[in-house]
Amino acid sequence: MPLSGDDSNELRLYKYLIDNGPTPAENLLHVVPDPEHTLDWLRDHGFVVGDPPRARRPRRAFIPAVSRAAYTLDRLQTLMLDLEHRYEDSPHYRSAGEPVAQLTSREEVTSVFDLLQNTVRHDWMQLITGPFLPLAPPPPPPSPDRSLTTTGGPACRRRVVYEKEVMSNPAVMEGLRATLRWGGAQIRFTDRLPTKLLIVDNAVALTPVEERGGLPMMMIESPPLVAGQVARFEEEWDKAIPYNVDISSAPSDLDPQDRKILQQVVAGETDAKIARICESSPRTVGRRIARMRRLAGVSTRGQLIHYATKHWL
Repeated sequence: MPLSGDDSNELRLYKYLIDNGPTPAENLLHVVPDPEHTLDWLRDHGFVVGDPPRARRPRRAFIPAVSRAAYTLDRLQTLMLDLEHRYEDSPHYRSAGEPVAQLTSREEVTSVFDLLQNTVRHDWMQLITGPFLPLAPPPPPPSPDRSLTTTGGPACRRRVVYEKEVMSNPAVMEGLRATLRWGGAQIRFTDRLPTKLLIVDNAVALTPVEERGGLPMMMIESPPLVAGQVARFEEEWDKAIPYNVDISSAPSDLDPQDRKILQQVVAGETDAKIARICESSPRTVGRRIARMRRLAGVSTRGQLIHYATKHWL
């Protein structure tokens, strides 16, 4: 459907008519190269009426397309469930043991991970260890006006435990920064975790076949087995150290502002962003970070992050 593309002539012309009202076709040459042809399509699909052409209300114009899409989605879902039952009943694919699927390729794991990120509703629990396995990019935080029942909305509680040794990885820092942007997200650190683990909505768990391994990964959907993984996560969560401004083991000559800045440094923020958060100037932030590097005996920002997460958090 041409209107689904942000750059289509149809969408550009429809937006123009919404913004500018009824406009003769000859005055639309600066909007699209062939206004008559584009207007014919918009009229045929109910988006434009009258002469000079004017835009119909979007809610009314989109009803047929939305209805067709909903019908197609219903058919696809029915077909998928039908084939899923057929698959389960087939002797060639019937599981001989516990309901656990193996994901053997990076592509499979990434696809499942991405799907879970976009469908999580209530709980996201994750243990992150080395060797780090980069997967789908982290999702953006939810907008404040999203419903509590919306997928991944404010009702979703995200808890993540990081093994300190992985904090020097830039991809890990990007994930940490993205997680911190979620309202109510909680992060903890620990020296060592037994294995990678992700649990979503107490319904699906991902973990390696071999502890602290990479591929293959197990996707667990059996309620009793998932419950066991939840208990495992909670045990590690209780032992881990919360990530917060109170860095109790940091040197005593770090004042509260230093500690607040250090938290944002570990989160991967820029000096300019830290200055806004801490109500300071970028130059002052830079001086304080340089002093903390000297205290830690390191020369780079990355080394400071690694040192702080290992010794001060």
